[in-house]
Amino acid sequence: MGKQLLINEARRLEEDLLWSMTACFQIATYWRMLHWAIGIPSVLTAAITGIKAVKTGDPQTLAYFAIASAVLSALATFVNPGRSAREFHNAGVRCSALRGKLRRFWQIDATLDDPNLRKKLEKLADEKSHLMETMPHTGGLAYWLAARSIGKGQNTHEIDKVPTGA
Repeated sequence: MGKQLLINEARRLEEDLLWSMTACFQIATYWRMLHWAIGIPSVLTAAITGIKAVKTGDPQTLAYFAIASAVLSALATFVNPGRSAREFHNAGVRCSALRGKLRRFWQIDATLDDPNLRKKLEKLADEKSHLMETMPHTGGLAYWLAARSIGKGQNTHEIDKVPTGA
């Protein structure tokens, strides 16, 4: 099997991981924002309920704030955006690490005369398959966010950027 075929396959795997990594990081950001969007109002409504209870204010308003606080607390517990943010971030880190291994494979290892190149690539491909099986599922929103990020060049290393107007 020709080296170029191995390099091409390694680059395909690396591109797959670019998309998965970026989707994971983008959706982790979404979950972090949701964590704050639920958490801050939950804390505020709980605090207002406590203040209202102490001041023995309007019982109807007190009830509304108590219900809002309970709903937000239950939502934060059920959805658990902090845990989801961590899971997606960790998956993105694992994708990034494997992407680096693949890049080093096709840019460095594949330039050497090594009869075990195919076996190395198969091992990396298996590692990618395992990673895809064990990472949290990313849906359409994550890939839309990833496409935006990739399109802006946010995952391109400075060394790999094409100079403009030299």
